[in-house]
Amino acid sequence: MKNHTTQQRVNLNVTGGGSIARYYISGAFFNENGLFISDPEHEWDSRINYKRYNFTSNVDVNLHPTTILKLNIGGSMETKHQPYNSISSIFNDAMNTSPNVMPLFYPDRDEDGAVRYAEYGEAVPNPYNTLTQAGYNDNWWTKINAMIALEQDFSKLVTEGLKAEIKFSFDANSWNQILRGGSPHTWYARMRDDDNNLVYEEKSLGSNTLSYTSYANGERALYLEGRINYDRLFGKHRVGALFLYNQRNYQVAAGSSIDALPYRDQGLAGRVTYSYDDRYFIEGNFGYNGSENFASGNRFGFFPAGAIGWIVSNEKFMGGVTHIIDMLKLKASIGQSGNDEIGGGRRFVYLPTIVGAYGTYWGTSHTYTGGTAVGEYANEDVSWEVSTKTNVGFELSLFNALRLQADYFYERRKGIFVQRQSLPDYVGVSTMPWSNVGKMQNQGIDATLEFDKSFGEFFLSARGTFTYARNKQIDNDQPDYIDKYRNRNGQKYGQQFGLIALGLFKDETEIANSPSQFGTSYLKPGDIKYKDINGDMKIDENDQVPIGYPTTPEIIYGFGLTTGYKNFDFSFFFQGSARSSFWIDPTATAPFVSDSSLGGNNQRALLKYWADSHWSEDNRDIFALWPRLSNVANENNQQTSTWFMRDGSFLRLKSVEIGYSLPQKWIRPISLQNVRLYATGSNLLVFSKFKMWDPEMAGNGFSYPLQRVFNFGINIEF
Repeated sequence: MKNHTTQQRVNLNVTGGGSIARYYISGAFFNENGLFISDPEHEWDSRINYKRYNFTSNVDVNLHPTTILKLNIGGSMETKHQPYNSISSIFNDAMNTSPNVMPLFYPDRDEDGAVRYAEYGEAVPNPYNTLTQAGYNDNWWTKINAMIALEQDFSKLVTEGLKAEIKFSFDANSWNQILRGGSPHTWYARMRDDDNNLVYEEKSLGSNTLSYTSYANGERALYLEGRINYDRLFGKHRVGALFLYNQRNYQVAAGSSIDALPYRDQGLAGRVTYSYDDRYFIEGNFGYNGSENFASGNRFGFFPAGAIGWIVSNEKFMGGVTHIIDMLKLKASIGQSGNDEIGGGRRFVYLPTIVGAYGTYWGTSHTYTGGTAVGEYANEDVSWEVSTKTNVGFELSLFNALRLQADYFYERRKGIFVQRQSLPDYVGVSTMPWSNVGKMQNQGIDATLEFDKSFGEFFLSARGTFTYARNKQIDNDQPDYIDKYRNRNGQKYGQQFGLIALGLFKDETEIANSPSQFGTSYLKPGDIKYKDINGDMKIDENDQVPIGYPTTPEIIYGFGLTTGYKNFDFSFFFQGSARSSFWIDPTATAPFVSDSSLGGNNQRALLKYWADSHWSEDNRDIFALWPRLSNVANENNQQTSTWFMRDGSFLRLKSVEIGYSLPQKWIRPISLQNVRLYATGSNLLVFSKFKMWDPEMAGNGFSYPLQRVFNFGINIEF
């Protein structure tokens, strides 16, 4: 891999028009090169390269003083050139092969002058060959989005404030892939002769040409919407209303006859609003949505909502403090929404599926005939997953500079589509059915703090956001365990269960005086010691308890600042998360293992972190990062536990930008409105307790790295 690479971005926007027609046209090009290298011996290239071309054209035309025709067209084409093998397989091969097993290739060429590519054996891959010698993979995506709308103002024809709009759009996306694969002529140097020359063993002849495979897929969507809007002020009374109808038809070139059928949904929506004197607000909404996922009688769901608001700062009794509190608003809302994307891996849950089953032998010839059976049972009662949401909050502005918005939200979801787990075997079903029995709860706070102020030629703008959300699983139809601490219901969503690690065994005496662990008889000093939760003198799955935070962060926050003085400007933004945990996968990082079930071999690489802190006869640290080394998989040390649990919290300097706008006296003579030079950086720093790799990669650090990016550019306005 290279230490750095390059990217380029170009944007061009044009806008204009008059009272009859207005237009906006934009085009963009983006090019990014990857960090992988390629073999100069080949005419083809295995390096990563990504290109994207975008264009947008929006035109509004006044057909009549009260009639507007809108036409929006957008499109993009993306191309990605990359190695034949997946990124994950390249990193896995690099991890599973110790760097001293073989060179990338041997220094001397064969009799035909060709490079001798190195190979130790099929079980020990050469990651250089995986990257550069297997061929390449070309992908391209084409997207077209088009929308036409007609808006009519009926203020003069019917009543003031009445408008109507009809809209039609279509989206078409296609994907194409070309794979050209090959393999190199490989060798292995087993020894040196008496003259100190390498003696080679030919491992594989490879292929002289690249194979060809192609794939294609596509999708399309048609959307129709009609709406009527009403908004009118009667003295201090403002009244508004909306009525909307929409329908969508989506189809994908899927691999099965069922998935290739069009996905269709339609719905009605309405809203009524009222406000008095810009102080008191009330709003009512409804949605009546239909989905083809459900049986007749359950396809449509009705979802109402309501909200109230009070701008306290507009009251007369606030007149004496408006120079301090220029805006104070209290608000509350409650409503329902529906979800028809219920999952479960299949469509039309109200229909059964038929699968192959055991058969029998018939007749004197004993001819075997396979049987059939019900695969998934039909459930005609399946319907919408319903979410009831409540929100209360306030908005506060002080000194016309400092703004605070805070909300508390509570959500209760029911009818979640899950596979039954509590049905006993004597019910007699061949597969567990799916139904709307799941329940979840989500609650938390969402807050934003902003500050904007100008001091002469100096301005300052700061913004901070904070979200805390606690998701709890109420009911997933899981059985009630005898040991209540094992129950999943009532736990946080994404809560991991595992063993509590107490440290590493010090010696054989401690092992003999401790509970047995997974029935293993090969426990040795340096293995992980676990806590016996239920006191039965053995460690097994019954000792698993909730450990750590959920895998999804419960806290997301960010803060940034933008400032400027005269022609200079500067900004930065930090992004962070907290209250999350992840687990390093010991099966993927165990050094020297030879267990084929792990996809490993006895040449798996040793991570520096494990090399610097592992238990050994010379270092009997019972809190070393890695337990005792072994060349076979160690079941005891690969259990999910607090030993390999890590804190997923981090704070990242997401972006920094500095800019300079050229003085107007320099650019006006050449008919330019603005010229700005800038430099930006993204992903510059990260602060985290976890140091092995980027914490956003969680438990798997063996993938394409998050890159630090620096950009230098110029904005020109004519």
